[in-house]
Amino acid sequence: MPPPVLFSEPPGIRWGPFTLRLPLIHHRIETPEALQGILVSCATGMAVVPLYIEHFAMSFETAIAMVVVQSVFVAAGFWLFGDPFCPGWLTPALPLVLREALAFSSIDGRIGFVNAVVLDVAALFLFLGATGLSSAFVRAVPPPLKAAIILGAGISAILGEITSPVAGGASRVDTYPITISLAVGLTLVLLFSRPFEAWKKRSVTAARFAVLGIAPGFFLAMIVGPLVGEISWDAFRFGDVLFRPDFTTLFRDYSVLGRGVPSLAVLLSAAPVALAAYTIGFGDLITGTAIVEEAAAERGEEHVSLDARRTHLAVGLRNAFTALLGGPFFPLQGPLWAGATVVVCERYRQGRAAMQSIFSGVGSYYLGVPFYYFVGPVLELLRPMMGVALSMTLLLTGFACAYVALRVPRDRVERGTVLLAAMALAHFSTAVGLAAGLGLTLLLLGPEAWRQPQQQAAAE
Repeated sequence: MPPPVLFSEPPGIRWGPFTLRLPLIHHRIETPEALQGILVSCATGMAVVPLYIEHFAMSFETAIAMVVVQSVFVAAGFWLFGDPFCPGWLTPALPLVLREALAFSSIDGRIGFVNAVVLDVAALFLFLGATGLSSAFVRAVPPPLKAAIILGAGISAILGEITSPVAGGASRVDTYPITISLAVGLTLVLLFSRPFEAWKKRSVTAARFAVLGIAPGFFLAMIVGPLVGEISWDAFRFGDVLFRPDFTTLFRDYSVLGRGVPSLAVLLSAAPVALAAYTIGFGDLITGTAIVEEAAAERGEEHVSLDARRTHLAVGLRNAFTALLGGPFFPLQGPLWAGATVVVCERYRQGRAAMQSIFSGVGSYYLGVPFYYFVGPVLELLRPMMGVALSMTLLLTGFACAYVALRVPRDRVERGTVLLAAMALAHFSTAVGLAAGLGLTLLLLGPEAWRQPQQQAAAE
């Protein structure tokens, strides 16, 4: 059998360093990915709505408008800019940004601060991407401090769900203890369980079930929640088929174009959080590149263009336009939705018959974005689930942050340094946490802390 012939990257409309790709014109629609995207993306996107209602004085209609704006720019990572990843949020940065924003007692202060963070993150990605200095910047951050940033974000995410009161004075975990425990437990088994991983190799059914990602856990919550009395659809009303998000209020009261650019002082105060978020985003870029490269190597017959400069510019523009048109999007636009990218790549590995191209898989996953946010009955059905969806997102983020961060320390002193710096980051402000982490790194580890893992391996 002759070896597969390499063909050029799938067609698209080139503009600058980017490539526009449209379904049915530049790639086919992959039904499994399209269905999963509709089910999972809608619920995940709505997960932040309770936080906007509670902490930013948004109405439900305005919060959904925010979700629509951010989802358009998430999908633009593929549709408009041509990155071969499933784009997403900088989810580990969410608890850090939100915590800093809640230090402001006024709604105006919170909005202005988050807008400043989003603009600072956009500027970092654009500048470091355009100049090619991104690698040099990340090399300047010692690996233990990077690990502390990620672990601190994970600890903040978990502590927030366990201890922070929401409606009624209880935390989300205390409000939905059984529902969240079962939903998160099932998702952890599907995504991370070693025994289940072995079962997937023996069972086609188990393997197909696993690629659904967080969807099975979410649907389990929809069943269990009402049965145990933690969720109720009593308030469900069919209402109008067409839902009308309040874009007018969003633009006027929350967006940078409507409110004006934050002051220089606020932009500077947001810089430490933006630096932490960029470090997390660069890690996501490395992760996504590794996932796609490995899958593409198995396929062999398709050229997949991976360009860190293009990704930097795309993420920078996505954040900038989200702030300009939508406002304080505290989860931030990031290069990668890791779970969705893994799901797409798993089927991509199975060959051209299963998936035409990595681009057809990613494009199909975002096929319904953001149109289902205009369907009234869908939003009414998912509305009682928003708190559970948010808690699932943050608790799983905390778990993922922990296993990523704790792979970095190379000895007992580094492990202790990472833990202390992470706790400082989670308990104090981001600026104080970064300063404490850098101080601990210098005092306890010295210049060896800047040695990259591959350099360490070579030295040993």
